[in-house]
Parts: sequence; structure tokens; C-alpha cells
Amino acid sequence: MGLYCQTEYRMSHADRPMPPKWPLQLLRFFIRDEYLEEIEGDMEEVFRDDLEIYSVAKARRLYALESLKLIRPGLVRHLKFSNHPNTVDMFKNYFKISLRNFVKNKDYSLINLGGLVLGLICCLLIGLHILQELSYDRFHPAAGRTYRVVMDMFGNGELKTKSAPVYPAVGPTLLEEFPEVTAYTRILPFGNGVYSYRKDGGPLVRYNENNAVLADVGFFRQFGFKLLKGDPDRVLAQKDQVVISESTALKYFGDEDPIGKTLTRRGTDELTVSGVMADFPENSHMDFDIIFSMKSMDDFAELPENWGWYDFYTFVELAPTASVPVFEAKLGALLDEKKAKYYQENNSREVLWSQAVEDIHLYSQGLSWDMGQNGGAYQIYFLGAVALLILVIAWVNFINLSTARAVKRAKEVGIRKVVGAGKRQLVFQFLTEALLYNSLAVLVAVGALFLLIRPVNRLFDTSLSMGTLLQPTILLGLLGLILVGALLSGLYPAYILSSFRPLNVLKGRFYNRKSSFGFRQVLVVFQFAISTVLILGTFIVVKQLRFMQSYDLGMNMEQTLVLRAPSSNAEGELSSRLGLFRQTLEELPAVQGMTISSSIPGIENFGISGFRSRHFPNEDRDCYRIRVDDAFMPEFEIDVLAGRNFREEMRSDSSAVLLNARAAEHLGFASPEAAVGEKVNPGSNYEWNIIGVVENYYQESIKEDLDPIIFFHSPDQGRYYSLKIQADDAAATIAAIESQWDRIYPDNPFDFFFLDENFASQYAADRRFNLIFIGFASLAIFVACLGLFGLISYTVEQNRKEIGIRKILGASAPQIIRNLAGDYLKLILIAMIVAFPLAYYLMSRWLDDFAQRTTIGAGMFIIGAGLIVLVAILTVSGKSYRAATANPIQALREE
Repeated sequence: MGLYCQTEYRMSHADRPMPPKWPLQLLRFFIRDEYLEEIEGDMEEVFRDDLEIYSVAKARRLYALESLKLIRPGLVRHLKFSNHPNTVDMFKNYFKISLRNFVKNKDYSLINLGGLVLGLICCLLIGLHILQELSYDRFHPAAGRTYRVVMDMFGNGELKTKSAPVYPAVGPTLLEEFPEVTAYTRILPFGNGVYSYRKDGGPLVRYNENNAVLADVGFFRQFGFKLLKGDPDRVLAQKDQVVISESTALKYFGDEDPIGKTLTRRGTDELTVSGVMADFPENSHMDFDIIFSMKSMDDFAELPENWGWYDFYTFVELAPTASVPVFEAKLGALLDEKKAKYYQENNSREVLWSQAVEDIHLYSQGLSWDMGQNGGAYQIYFLGAVALLILVIAWVNFINLSTARAVKRAKEVGIRKVVGAGKRQLVFQFLTEALLYNSLAVLVAVGALFLLIRPVNRLFDTSLSMGTLLQPTILLGLLGLILVGALLSGLYPAYILSSFRPLNVLKGRFYNRKSSFGFRQVLVVFQFAISTVLILGTFIVVKQLRFMQSYDLGMNMEQTLVLRAPSSNAEGELSSRLGLFRQTLEELPAVQGMTISSSIPGIENFGISGFRSRHFPNEDRDCYRIRVDDAFMPEFEIDVLAGRNFREEMRSDSSAVLLNARAAEHLGFASPEAAVGEKVNPGSNYEWNIIGVVENYYQESIKEDLDPIIFFHSPDQGRYYSLKIQADDAAATIAAIESQWDRIYPDNPFDFFFLDENFASQYAADRRFNLIFIGFASLAIFVACLGLFGLISYTVEQNRKEIGIRKILGASAPQIIRNLAGDYLKLILIAMIVAFPLAYYLMSRWLDDFAQRTTIGAGMFIIGAGLIVLVAILTVSGKSYRAATANPIQALREE
């Protein structure tokens, strides 16, 4: 009768919405017993009232919210771990039991600990990398108040360019007219040149330096870079003064004191060394070898009034009380006042805005002509998410294995409850066990990092430091990681284990298989969904990198040896020696051709000007300028689409230009043929005749859009000599070229590189990201499989009796394997269904950063799914096979 009534009650309430269970359990854990019954009743009434007003989902949310509000000091019970006064002894006992269980169940312990250690190693490595990236430019004395002024350039109402350098007049104007600006520094790249030093009676020391800049006198005071020798307020106070880096000083002067010594540039310019600075730290977006005084420009330009030459990186320091939004608003309107007439005549506009110096490294994507290659915030977020997911996978392993092995500890729990242990005591015991595992895992992971950090730095070309982990904030973070890990990984298993009823345990009915297994199913799906996303992400990252490396760039760079052109101030000297050098190269059979140009593929071109055409008579259209000789197009195999190439014998070509197809389109010409015979002018009365249009090629990586380029004929001037050489015995060919170079240009160092290798260096950061992603994705999958192996092991152990009976009744080994592993394979298939759209969305967002991108095809998902299934089958099949082929009599005898 009792059973009948209970069944009728359940049936009559089957359709009645119930409040969520976990808030009620939380209240029972925290609220004092004398208030609990009344609170439960009130909460039930409030829930029923809410159902009449809101949806079931909202009523449940309100129930949970109100429950959390009730956990306050006046209602919360005193949480006692034990009636015993010595709580320390109690925790000692917990740790002793945890250590005993750790030693007793070595396989389980090592799987659990191994998963946590691997997850933490990945998390800590990625964390070190992220901390290093976030540390860029934060060491400056006033980093939080230092901003770089950058510029948006508009034409015809459309954004044309986002420029990192601005006009030289910006800095002085801001200091004079903006009271919140307390200091400014301008930096101007100085190009390459040959520098030399000869000690009395010694040999001439000469190097080609490509990393020199001019800077204002306040550079060292504003940025705080370390000066090893010299006064920061005086080292750049006079023209022709230079500050050199420590490594540059060693290169030229050895053990000599360089202060007061004279460096010679391009054979005639004498420069006085006024200071030696420490090499720039790796976490700075700046990295210079030689810094000239900006006063060296006094004879060439009136910089404080110059609003037309935007090559100056300008940094300002704001007063501590300055309002950044107010400063930003005033900054944006400055050029409207200074260049109003120019904007009106040219239908253009420019807007200045500020960028925090701390943001330059990670948030400069889209800025043209930056100082160097910076990082990307998106990659940092991406790797951070990967680190967190790997750690979550490890914690999920712990939860799964702990709940799966609950049956082994049921009798322990039952006996403890019989002798008086309360639920809270049991919860804290199992949380202590989780704390022990997480603490050991952190210690082992940190120890392993000390051994792995150097190989990792070599493999990924990074400079991670273990000293970062010793910072107080990081140590507190590690402690927090232990506590959070213990709570997240231990709370649910502790709840499951402490919920066993002593009477049921002693009768053998102690395992709520349905609820526990159901939750583990969700966790397995979660684990392998993450693993599938990481595998597919790895495939797409690898495919995109290969796509970039094999993409048709529109020209041929193979077997191209590039020499940095010699420098000299003697008029006509280089032209006279160039003919001799060409003649000498023609006598070398391994040298098949030579061309001279002001820029080459793979080098960012800073030469840009506004040009007008018949279609845009009143608007400057920005195009890049490159000076080339008549051999440039044939040597790089760039096709002429219309018209003709330059010809050395035609003097009229000195006033002629070639356009690439992108420039022809940019200037309004309907086709390459339509551009030939037309004229372009740089906003002045002088015009250039268009004699031909050539095929587009990528001046930089395919991550950027095609540049509009205008080529000018300059047969004997350029920064680069590009030589086509035969592949056979390249070393001997280079040695022969160097011998002739030293004879013809004795005062210039022989500085060379291969063009294809230099172009490929643009993808170094992408290759590093690719390698990092593959490595950590593989570890994540391994950790997930480790957990799956642990689960299948306990499933086999738990079902040994059932397996034995099935074998006695005639079940074959494949049938038993299918029965054991089938459920897990179904879960993995569900995980893939969840992961596919998520992976597609995330990787599509990542590919959006590339101007040219690969496709995400169905084949990639099929291969990824096959790989996941294969790895899962290999993980579960071994243990399942051993269980299926074991002697059933032994299993039944043990039962």
C-alpha cells in the first residue's frame, strides 16, 4: 500500500515544475537548523508564486538567486569540521589517509597526478609566454602616462592608411599648446650605412648598420633605458653626437672606452660617441644599435614647423592629473586647425589619436610603417584559452576517475558514517585529498619546468624565464591555482562519496550509477569536444602556414643573392665603381644576372607619396615608390601586362614610370592598356609618362594586401644589388663575389643574404605559433586520452563479474569489447558534433586576419574525426581486449 501511495504521489506531481536541487542542498549545508525548515517552506511558496508570473526557467533562476542571498552571517551555521577541539590533528589525519590512498592505489594515483602535471606544465608554459608578451614596455618610468601619437589618413571620406609615424611638428606643438603634455620624444629611422673606426696603427673596423635612428634629447629621461656611460640629459644634446649599444661598442672598440671616440659614417661623416647604452630589453618594442641626436637634422629641415613629412614616431608623456579622453578629443581636432587649407584643396583629412605605449606590442595590427614586427593580442587570447582548456581537461580527468572509483571507497565511507563521521567531515576529507593531488601536481610541474625551460626556449625560439614564477604575485597565483583546482576537481567527487547511505553500503546497494555515470558522460563529451576543436585548429593553422609559404607571389625569388649596396659621400664614386663591378660579375659564369633597386620583396617599403591622375585630378592617391633599373622586371620574372619595360638606352625613360596593376586600378584606369600613355603627377606641375603596367607581386607577406607601386627608372642608384646565381656550389660563388667586392669596394663590408630566406622570415612568428599550437594541442589530446584510459580501466574492473558471466554464456571477445567501449565511442561522436561548428567559427575568426587565406574544407573535418576516433579506439581497445580474453573463472572466484 505504501509503495502504491508513493507511486500515485509521484505520478500526480510528474508534470509539476520543481525548483532546482542544488540551491536547496547549498542552503542545507550552510543555514542553521533552527531556521532551515522555515526558510525551505518560504522559498517553496515564493517559487510557486513566481511560476504564476514568470516562465519556469526564470522562476528557477530567481529561486537560485534568492537562495544565494540567504547565505549571510546571521543565518549561517558555525562550520565545524569535528567535535574534537584539535582541528590540526584532524587535518593531519586527513593528509595521512590521503597519502595512504595515494600509495595504495598507484595506477589510479599516477594517472590522476600525471594528467594534472601535464595540464599544469602546459598552462605554466603558456602563462610564462603570455606574461612575457604582456610585460612589453611596462618598465618605463611613466609607462601608464606615456602615449604614442598615431594618425588616420582619409581621402574622399574613406580611411586610406593608419600611420604609426606622424609629422615632426606634432611633438613640439603638443608640448606648447597642450598643458597636460609634460614631455615628448621623436624618433626618426636613419636607414642603413657603413660605419667604421680605425685605432691608431690598427686595422679598419667596418660594419653595415641597419638599425640607427635619430632621437630627441629627452629620449633616455622619458623612457628610462639604461645608460652605462654618459649623462642622459647631455648625450643627445649636440648635433653629430651618437649613443651606441653595448654590443655595438664591443664590436667597434673592444676593450677601449668608446666615450669621445669618433665613428665615421659613409667614409666622411664624423660622429662623436657621447654615451653607451645597455642593449635593449627583449620586452621593448624598440631595439636600436645607434642613436643620433635629433639636432643633427637642424641643417636639413625646420622640424617644429613641418606638417608634410610624416616619418617621425612621436611619444608624449601626460601629467598625472591629465584626462586621457579630454586629451584625445583635443588631439583629434589638432590637424583640422593646422592643415585646414590643404585638406580643403585635396579633399582629404587626417586625425591624430593616442596609443598607450603598453599597448603597442599587442594592439598595433593595421598600423602601417611601424618600427618592427609586433605581437598580436588575438594570439595571446587564443593561447590563453588553450592553456585554460588543457587544465580543465586535467581537472575533468580527476573528477571522472574519482567518481568512477567511488564504488571502491563506498565501504570506507559507510564505516566512517557508522562510527559518527558527518557529511561535512567527509566532504573536507575528500577535498583535502584533492588539495594534496593539486599541490603535488604544482610542485612536480614547477620542478619539471626548471628542466624543460631551456629546451623549450630553443625549440620555440623564445626567451622564457623561470624567474617570472618567483615574483610574489605569481606565487600567490600558484597558490590560488592549487586552491581553485582542489575545489573544482574535488567538490563533486566529495559530494558523491559523502552522499552514500551507511545502511545501503553495508547491504551492497551503494552506487547511484545512473546519476554519477550521466555526469561523467557530460564531462567526457566536454573533454573530447575540446580535443576535437584543438585538432581541427591545428590542421587549419598548419594548412594556412603552408598556403602562405606556397602562394604564388607574382615573382621569382629563387637563387637570388642580395648585397647591401655600398655607401659613399663622394659624388660619382659609386657610379664609376658600379660599372666595374657589373663587368666583373659578367666574368663569373655562376652569376646569371644583376639588378639594382631601392627596395626588394620582403622589405617594408617606406617610400610612399600621393599621386594624381586624369581620373583623380584633385585627390592624392597614395602609391609606393621604388627605384629600379631595366633588369628588375626580367630578373624577378615580373610580367609586363601592357606597354613596355624600361630601356637603358632610352633617355626619355628618366621621366617615365611603370605601374603595377594595383596602382593602375588605384589611380582610376579601367585596364592596364588604358593606363599606358597616360600621365601621373605627385601633386605638382611635373608629370611622369606611364610607359607600361606590370603584374602585381607581393612586396610583403600575403598577410597584407597588394600594394599599389610606381616604379621609377634609376639604373645606377639603389640600396640593394640582387644577383641571380646558379644553385651549384653557392658557397664558392659567394666567395668569388666577395673577393671582387673587397677589391672594388674596400671601404664597404660584404653584407649579403638570400632573398627567399629573408622573405620567409616574415612568417617566423606564424611558424612559432604553429609549433606552439601543435605541441599543446597534442598534449591536450594525450591528457584527455589518459583520462579515458583511466575510465575504461575502472569500467572493466567494476564489471569483471558481468564480463565473466557473459563469457561463460558464450559472448565472444569482439562482443565484449564492443559492449565495454561502445558507450565511450558514442560519447566521442557526440563531442565531435558539438566541436565541428565551434571549431569552424573560431578558426574562421583567426583566418580573418589574413588578406589571403586558405579554405576550411569538409575533408579536414573528416580527417580530424577519423584521427580522434582512431586515438580513442587505441586508448580503450587494449584494456578492453585484456578484459575480454581474461579467464572468467578468476573473476567469478574473486567476486
